[in-house]
Amino acid sequence: MARPDRQGGSSILLDEYFDAEDPRFVEELRKCSSPKKLAGLADRWGRDPRPWTRRQVLLYLAQPLDSPGHHPLVKRLFKSAEARKDHEVMAAFLVAFDRLVRHRRKIRYDYDAASRQVLQEEVLVKPRNSILSGTPRTFRNPRTGEQFSAPVRVRPGSLLFSSHTRDYLRRRAWRYFRRLGYAAPGEYPSAVAVALKQYVDQDFAQGEDILDNWGLMHAGYADHDALAFTVSSVRLVAGRNIAELSPAPYFRELWKKPEAMKLLLSVMVEARSRLVRLWAMDLLRVEHKERLASDLTALLALLESADGEVQQFAADILQNAPGVEALDLPVWMRLLETTNPVAIAILCELMKKHVSPSRLTLRQCIDLACVAPSPVARLGFDFLKQQKLVSAEDRKALAVLSGARCTALAAELTAYALSVLGAAATYDRDGVMNFFDSLTSETRRAAWEWLTPECPAWQDPALWCRLVETPHDDIRLGLIDLLARRVSLPGTSADTLEGVWCSVLLGVHRGGRQKLKAVRQIARAIREDGSRAAALLPVLAVAVRSIRGPEHRTGLAAVAELLVARPDLEPATRQTLPELRLVPGETTP
Repeated sequence: MARPDRQGGSSILLDEYFDAEDPRFVEELRKCSSPKKLAGLADRWGRDPRPWTRRQVLLYLAQPLDSPGHHPLVKRLFKSAEARKDHEVMAAFLVAFDRLVRHRRKIRYDYDAASRQVLQEEVLVKPRNSILSGTPRTFRNPRTGEQFSAPVRVRPGSLLFSSHTRDYLRRRAWRYFRRLGYAAPGEYPSAVAVALKQYVDQDFAQGEDILDNWGLMHAGYADHDALAFTVSSVRLVAGRNIAELSPAPYFRELWKKPEAMKLLLSVMVEARSRLVRLWAMDLLRVEHKERLASDLTALLALLESADGEVQQFAADILQNAPGVEALDLPVWMRLLETTNPVAIAILCELMKKHVSPSRLTLRQCIDLACVAPSPVARLGFDFLKQQKLVSAEDRKALAVLSGARCTALAAELTAYALSVLGAAATYDRDGVMNFFDSLTSETRRAAWEWLTPECPAWQDPALWCRLVETPHDDIRLGLIDLLARRVSLPGTSADTLEGVWCSVLLGVHRGGRQKLKAVRQIARAIREDGSRAAALLPVLAVAVRSIRGPEHRTGLAAVAELLVARPDLEPATRQTLPELRLVPGETTP
């Protein structure tokens, strides 16, 4: 059985994991807190030529450097990587050391004797004497016995490094890259790019955290006039704001070279921090805009990125790129799948400018008009209106517009399609009906507004029979409203309208004027045909028993009028509404 180290972890397990290339090595390493053991391991680790050991260094540096007793390990690994001139590992150290320093906001109080007031000022301070450990400990109140958890303040020397050592390590890591820029200028941009890609958004959780990343500020903003660099910190010049920062990198001439453009593109696409991506974008705009505009392959690859800001950046550059007019139609169609709303608007304008509608088929125009993004749907609709509909198949294809997903354009698309499908000379009942059955409420509303006495569908019995069977509530309410103004519908009877009346009146989750109209229409149907009483009186009873005053009163009035007009229905009414007390000459509840 492995003997645990007196200060945490297991020395035997640690050696076994190291020799066997076990993936649990780093986890066990972070448990060990013996400086002597870790110093010896660091010497073996630095001399070991296996690729696995190098990967473990990168994995270890990706974790927070907050394990007590690890200061000799970190220092020896750092010196080993520096001696080997391992740019990738040194980049990991640069980022890890930047994360060691974080200023915190603090309220400073000062007494003003002249005004006899206590003045408050918010300042940034760096903890020097102690820091909070990452793992809270459980304490017990000796009086009450209550337990509580709280982070423990540990002196920096016992946890990892002192404040001065942290500042030194940050300077030492950056010094490696600064010297590299002088000694091997061709290697500097690629080495720094590796470091830039490793920063994450959590490294800039607070605005002031940006200034704490010593290596990043030197690599990306060293020449900015809003920054003042001291021996241990980066500060804003009085009167300046951090929002003013723009790319001002160290060795700017190296970033201007043509080969640096691909590095900046890789940083923009692969960086895990938005701040770094924006830095790369701005530097590309300033130093490589014309060169990037001539590289259509790179721009098209950026437009397929999952990052919306990268898509927008590529779309901005593409506006003035030479050769855009020669892009093939499949390329344009693929570009329109971009998700960023600003980028898609730019691409639509470019396509409208450089692509003739004659290059698209009717089906392609319809498919574009049916997509959800409004700019693409508008572009497809504009192209569609310029297409010639020469055959019945072309006209039938317009029925697909009933499935348009852009709600902002649904009404216009419906009006256009019905102007063709619903014209007297080319009336297509099936095609028209698709718009009344659409899953989009804006499409159904536009179709209902189109249904007027002037259109051929107004007198089409088959269409009205299908409308009566609609599953959509808004169409049923429209039918009830229409029946209040129209005695009957072509091709329908009380039998076919019964379902509409029932669905509207039994919709207990809502009220509405259509319910009152349905009650009157049911009473009228019973008066005209007494044989319908058995089926329709129970529906009418729902209104009489309603807790809503208007429905209750309208239902009672309809029953009273019905009994006055058809006294022979009194037995059926008593059976359906036994709670009513019917007195000759009056009907009261």
